[in-house]
Amino acid sequence: MKLNYRDKVILGVVLAVLILLLGFFFLIKPKNEEIQEDEQTLATKQAEQADLEARIAKIEPLKDDINTVYDETSKLTADFVTLDDINNTQKLDQYMQHLAEEAGVRIEEVNVSAPKEDELDYYYLEYEDLVSEMRDSADLNGEYAKAYSETFGEQNALSERNVETLIQTQYGIRVTGTKEALWNYMKAVQDLKKTLLINEVNISDYSFGADAAEEEGGQSAETPAEGETPAEGETPAEGAETPAEGETPAEGGEEVPPPAAAPAELTIDKANTSSVTIVISLYSVYDMQKPDTEE
Repeated sequence: MKLNYRDKVILGVVLAVLILLLGFFFLIKPKNEEIQEDEQTLATKQAEQADLEARIAKIEPLKDDINTVYDETSKLTADFVTLDDINNTQKLDQYMQHLAEEAGVRIEEVNVSAPKEDELDYYYLEYEDLVSEMRDSADLNGEYAKAYSETFGEQNALSERNVETLIQTQYGIRVTGTKEALWNYMKAVQDLKKTLLINEVNISDYSFGADAAEEEGGQSAETPAEGETPAEGETPAEGAETPAEGETPAEGGEEVPPPAAAPAELTIDKANTSSVTIVISLYSVYDMQKPDTEE
């Protein structure tokens, strides 16, 4: 069959359209769908990237916050006795021993308890409100409630606060020393600036030997009673007259010397020292481990 020019043109147009349709369905459309999927994937990845960048931007401030918390916690725990010092009885004794030596008290006995958990209560005035109902009924203007809050507000606030748990060790010693040395020792304990409490101070002789020294000195000052003879070695000098009762020595005569004072060693030993029992509670906590913020 021979095609004329017009048929050839129509056939060429049909073939061209057919090629275009086939190209669209088999080449362009799949590629277009693939492009759309890739665009969706790109959008998803871009959103993930933006989220990661936002998180990364928060890391540095978060690291700074963590390091700040660690530094502040370290400052707070610095006030406590280190756990290593109270965990070992010998180390605790060494930790406290130099205070006694510097203060001038002599340690006679040491007792150290094992570390244990304990609660460090707050110190405040404990007041039991027995007239609250009467006060409330009479408090028409709220003045009584205001005055009560101002007086006992701190007590009520502290009584409602949580009590923290710490590690406690008790260090008990019996020492001998002067009053000044004892005060110096307790002042040295205070100057440690650590979390500890002096729970008990029992002084066996509150006069620090002054009463005993006074009694001893009074006995040595006694003169022979009427009718008694002087002790051996204390006879009057030859030719010396002893004044009669109520008389004073004659003019130019020798005055009766006062009794000799107590020996210096006796005064120091008995008039200055006492045995004292002291119980000290030392508190510690676990230090926070330094966080690893560099990874």
